[in-house]
Amino acid sequence: MQGLNRCKSTLFPPLKICEQAANPSHLPQKNMSMKSTLKTGLITGLIICGVFLAGFLVLMKCLSTHYWNMPADTIRGIVGLLSIPIQFIGIYIAMQNAKKASGTLTYGQALKTGVIVAITIAIVVSVFSFLYCTFNPHYAADMVQDAQKFMRAAHETEQQISTDSVKVAAEFTTGMQVTEALVGQFVMGTIMSLILGLFLKGKKKS
Repeated sequence: MQGLNRCKSTLFPPLKICEQAANPSHLPQKNMSMKSTLKTGLITGLIICGVFLAGFLVLMKCLSTHYWNMPADTIRGIVGLLSIPIQFIGIYIAMQNAKKASGTLTYGQALKTGVIVAITIAIVVSVFSFLYCTFNPHYAADMVQDAQKFMRAAHETEQQISTDSVKVAAEFTTGMQVTEALVGQFVMGTIMSLILGLFLKGKKKS
């Protein structure tokens, strides 16, 4: 009876899990590593959103004052490029934490960790894109108007401007912006994971 109460009965080996559940020190390291990975992905995603928000504020300032003689889409692209090193660092940290937690890191584990971070970042950034477009309903119209300015400077015909404006408007719809954020961040993060996994796999250095 004493063995059953302590969950160490040799007749019922599965009951040993009771002791593990009662002792926090036996919590699976995998669950702790998963939480750390998700936390890293969340923090990295929020940092990227902060950079995007700052970039979009600069973008709107440029559109209203014409301070820079540069297409708004180009400025937006430059801001987007800033997310690459941030995501790279986030995935690197997550893989290093996973290696420290388990003492070793296989290529498969590294890839899994990186992909989880990439998915988390993609979700966070896509939600940010949705909220930004929702609370700034003139975003698409402003981007079209700015694009038309440079189209006329390039001496396009009114018919060409009309056709190209439709394409620009379609690119900056809320749905397209969310899709680009979701797919772009995930694909870029997966590529980084494939590369970083090759260098970070192995045992933790003592």
